[in-house]
Amino acid sequence: MKPFLLQILTLRAALAAASPIIQQQPLAHDQFFFVFLRGKIPPSKKKDVEHLDGLANATLSFTLSVVFPDGERGERRTYTIPLRTRAFGDAAHLSIRDAEGAFVDYITSSGRNDIVTDFSIPSVFVQTGMWTFEVEARLGDGTCLFAMSLTQWLEGRPW
Repeated sequence: MKPFLLQILTLRAALAAASPIIQQQPLAHDQFFFVFLRGKIPPSKKKDVEHLDGLANATLSFTLSVVFPDGERGERRTYTIPLRTRAFGDAAHLSIRDAEGAFVDYITSSGRNDIVTDFSIPSVFVQTGMWTFEVEARLGDGTCLFAMSLTQWLEGRPW
């Protein structure tokens, strides 16, 4: 098994201060893993009413890319969903909690927010290579709430 490279970068945080935790590491396909992100909107940003009103319509984009062992690059794919508490069948969940731990529909402007996800990467979709997962949360006007990336070697099925 090749060594893995794990990078978690908080690239930008225009409205929110956040720190991610990812368990299990390294990621393994066909097993659930969890991402916990805790953050708050700094007091200096709470004056920006227009942006705070946009939290209900924020989006979350996932971009996947891979470099195969021979150096070839796979097609880069991006998926965008509303940044709201929701289930994706039994396969994945995205939950947002307020400072008291209550589940809320979207990020609130008062106090702390936690974003908790659980999902798995089905091995049927994995080809061996160095995978990069980029995540960005944005308001409708393009303002970045937070962004991070993770790069890791994943072994595909030997078919």
